[in-house]
This record gives sequence, C-alpha cells and structure tokens, in this order.
Amino acid sequence: MPLALFIVIGLGALALAISRMSSGSFSAAVQETLAVQAFYAAESGAQYGLHRLLFDAANKGVVDTRCAAVNGATLNLNVAGLRDCSVAIACSIQSNAGETAGIYRLTSSATCGSGDMLAQRRVVTAARYE
Repeated sequence: MPLALFIVIGLGALALAISRMSSGSFSAAVQETLAVQAFYAAESGAQYGLHRLLFDAANKGVVDTRCAAVNGATLNLNVAGLRDCSVAIACSIQSNAGETAGIYRLTSSATCGSGDMLAQRRVVTAARYE
C-alpha cells in the first residue's frame, strides 16, 4: 500500500511538472511570434516613412516639409499577420539649414498584441538627400 501511494503521488507530481512546462513553452512561443511580428511591423513603418519622405522629391526643402508631415504618423496595419500591430513613425532632420544635403532620421516603433502578450520593437533608419 505505501509503495502504491508513493507511485501515485510521484506520477501526479510528474504530470503537474510536465503540464507547467508545456504551458510555459506555449507562452514563450506566442511571445516569440509577437516579437517577430513587431519587428516586421516596425520595418514596414520605416519603409513607409522612407517612401513618404523621399519618393519623387524635387529638392531638400520638399523633403524637409515631408519630414515634418511624417513625424507623428501612425499606421494600423490591416494585413494578415500584422492585424494586431500599430506603428508610430518619428522623423527628425539631422542636418543644418544651410547645407545642400539633407540627413534625416526615421524611427519606427511597433507594438503588437496586448496585455501580458505584448511585444514592442523599434527600427531606426537614416537617409541622406542630395
């Protein structure tokens, strides 16, 4: 009888440990997926910002104006895999007003998920317009 009781308690403890390990690994997998989604969302925001900043720009003054317009922009992505993500874009001018070349810094910050399952990533890019 004591041997049977020891075996039952031992197997119960083993089952409990395995259950906790599997739930922990599930949470880790979900968190890793959210982190990857947040990275790609931040990268997409940086590409969007660069496109808005530099596409078909006539001169440095136009790019300066676009940088001010892009600064503070937010994106709510509505594509498969990034639906629960939001992106904030910041743009700053790094060059002096008298210079002919413009240097711009774009920061794209993405947040995916909510509550305990939340991931944030930031991508910082720089662009030079001559």
